[in-house]
Amino acid sequence: MMRTRGADSRAVQRLSAGLSVALSVTALLGASACSPSEQSGSPSKSPSVTGSAPATTSATAEAEASKSVLEKAFVNRESLGGGSGGLLRQFGNTHPGTPADVLSVTFAFTCTGGAKVALTFDVADKDVPSAAGTQVCDGSVFQRSIELPKPGPLGFSAVVTGSESGGYAYAYYAEKKNLP
Repeated sequence: MMRTRGADSRAVQRLSAGLSVALSVTALLGASACSPSEQSGSPSKSPSVTGSAPATTSATAEAEASKSVLEKAFVNRESLGGGSGGLLRQFGNTHPGTPADVLSVTFAFTCTGGAKVALTFDVADKDVPSAAGTQVCDGSVFQRSIELPKPGPLGFSAVVTGSESGGYAYAYYAEKKNLP
């Protein structure tokens, strides 16, 4: 009977150690999978975790303020997804797909910190040069109407010129829909 308990004890210890390793790996992978501010779409390029805590806290506050600007500006609009974060030299996101009944979307973007952001767009992996534009990060809202020839991925890319000390937020809103 003692021998069985010893074997059971060692098996429990090995299982416990393996479970600890598995949980640690899962936590690390989950933490790096996406930004907590992302609502939908593929993860955007996230800021480096090597930055100082005050800068991260400031960027988070700036991102939340930017997100609030969009939420107040588009109160009665159906949001298809969006996100926010601290400004980076380059960032972007791809919304994996739009509902079949949506014919066009409004892309809305705002940022703070005084930099300039050049925005480009693609629909179903094709550039949409007519929607491209530049936004000064002064808290004002940049918006573009983007036609969707068919349901599919919709993405944007941003390149920042100037300081990266601000935050940004973006959202896609349903604009035109097929009638049922």
